[in-house]
Amino acid sequence: MKKIFKFILFSLTILFLNSFVLERYYVRFPIYEIESTKIPKSFDGYTIAVVSDLHYGFLNPEFWIRYVIESINEKNPDLIVGIGDYVKKRNFDEELVSVWKLLPLLKGKDKEVFVNGNHDHWANHSLSLRLLEESRKSIRNRTIEIQRGNEKIILGGLGDFWEDHLPIDQVFQHTDPKQFRIAIAHNPESADTPHLESIDLFITGHTHGGQVRIPFFQLSPILPVNNKTYDVGIKNSLFNEMVFISAGIGWSILPLRFNCPSEVPILILRHKADK
Repeated sequence: MKKIFKFILFSLTILFLNSFVLERYYVRFPIYEIESTKIPKSFDGYTIAVVSDLHYGFLNPEFWIRYVIESINEKNPDLIVGIGDYVKKRNFDEELVSVWKLLPLLKGKDKEVFVNGNHDHWANHSLSLRLLEESRKSIRNRTIEIQRGNEKIILGGLGDFWEDHLPIDQVFQHTDPKQFRIAIAHNPESADTPHLESIDLFITGHTHGGQVRIPFFQLSPILPVNNKTYDVGIKNSLFNEMVFISAGIGWSILPLRFNCPSEVPILILRHKADK
């Protein structure tokens, strides 16, 4: 009986350390390849680091956020996209101001662009928007071009689906649909909103991958989205457009992760030859 009790205690201790410490604080950098005939040859191998759901605060303090940022910079990505939920608390200005002193430390070879998430608006809607714009790295409600010689891709930023919805067509209406177009949004359900402008890739987060994923089945029983196919990785939207979802860094409700470690995904664009 004592052996059984010790085994159970040992197993629970390992589970606790894994879920509350290891998977939360050991950030991995999984690689996903995004293939399309619309990706120009000069962008083959182009890397995008996806920073999602930092949830800066008591359990994700400044020294750890700095460590994450340094780790991202060491990967030397071409582009860094911040897709929101930089803070955790509601109605709390101090965290917003503090985290926006850290986010400019992110350095991509080309640039860094940001949009906000629902927690940023819950902390302080007007302040979060002001800090985003003052950073001069905002892509909210606008598009930019990234060029390689005579070739280019298009990036556009959406507002948060819950708190700051912006129609996709409004953002991309003056861009060329022949170009590879990327929409950056916090919530993957932005991809399911009605639109006529075609989007080749949505880069999103918000779900935390469910935080808890059932082994073998790879299912997340709790997801903060209506479309339950939107958990983590590459999915298709209701309009059959590619949606990438990062499991991100932070947490909701309980500060744990199981079979769903914190991550900063690296997307690699790949030119696909026409058949």
